[in-house]
Amino acid sequence: METYDCVVIGGGPAGLSAAIYLARYHRSVMVLDHGDGRSTTHEINENYFGFPEGIPSKELRTLGKQQAERFGAQFTDCKIEEMSCEDGDYRAIGERHEFHGRTVILAMGVKDKLPEFDNKDAKDYFGKSLFWCITCDGHKVQGARVAIVGADDEAATTCLQFLNFTDKLTVITNRPGGEAEFSDKKRKQLADAGIPLLEGTIGPLRGSNGMMTAVELDDGRGIELDFMFNQQGARPNSMLAKSLGVATNDDGYIKVDNEARTNVERVYAAGDVTRQFAHQVVTAAHEGATAAQAANYDLYRPEQKEE
Repeated sequence: METYDCVVIGGGPAGLSAAIYLARYHRSVMVLDHGDGRSTTHEINENYFGFPEGIPSKELRTLGKQQAERFGAQFTDCKIEEMSCEDGDYRAIGERHEFHGRTVILAMGVKDKLPEFDNKDAKDYFGKSLFWCITCDGHKVQGARVAIVGADDEAATTCLQFLNFTDKLTVITNRPGGEAEFSDKKRKQLADAGIPLLEGTIGPLRGSNGMMTAVELDDGRGIELDFMFNQQGARPNSMLAKSLGVATNDDGYIKVDNEARTNVERVYAAGDVTRQFAHQVVTAAHEGATAAQAANYDLYRPEQKEE
C-alpha cells in the first residue's frame, strides 16, 4: 500500500490550500473529503479578495481542487472513521478505504448547530437566507428584516452589531421560556435599541427556493423576516484528532502553534477546526498554507534543514 508524504483530512479552503502548497513542493498528497462542510453550502463569498462580484463557495472549492490536481494532488471521496499511528505511519481508515501518510493535516472544519424547523430542511436555506457570520454576510442584509437566533450575551452583542446594517431586528432564543442565558445588562441594551427578544423554540418556516419569509415559534407567534443569522455555535469535528492524542481546548478545538503544528509529531491542523484565527475563508487558506509548509519542512532530510 502506498504511503503518501501527507494525508489531508478535509477538502475545504484549508485542506485545498494545503494540498496546493504540498503538491508544488513535489510531495505526494492524498486529500480525503466527505463533501459536507461549510464550503458545500449555497454561500456566495463576497469578501474573498480577487472576485469583485463574489464567488459561490462550491465554485471556489471546485477551482481549488482543480488547482491542486494540476500540481499532482490526489483526491478521494471518503469519510474517515478512524485514525491510528504505528511506528510513524499514520493510518486514515474509512468504510472501504485505508490510507497511509508520513504526515497528516487535519482540516475537518466544524458542524454548525443549525435551527431545526418543523417543516423545512435548514440546509436548503443555509447560504441563501440562513447565515452564521456577520463578517461574511452582514453586508447583504441592509435594510432587511433579520432574526438572530441565540440565547446568550454573545448572540445579543452580535444582534446589536447588526444595527450597522438594519434596524429591523429580532432575537429568537430557540429555547423554552426561561432558559435563555442573557445578562440583565444585555437584555436592557436590546430593549433600549428597540429590539424584541422572543423566548421560545422555532417551529414551522415559511419560504421557498432558499429564501425565508416568516417563521413561527412553538406557541404560534409569527415573525416576518428576510434573513436569519444562527448564533447557536458550532461543534469542531475533532474526534479523529483526539483519537491520535492531539490536544484540544475545553470546547474541542484543536490546539496548534503559530506554524499549525499540534502536540503530536507530524500532525498539523488548519481551518475552522482550530481557534487559531477567525473562521473566514481567507484565514482557513492561510492556515492550510502554513500547515503545508511546516509539514514540508519536517519531511526534509536532515541535511536539508537548518542546524
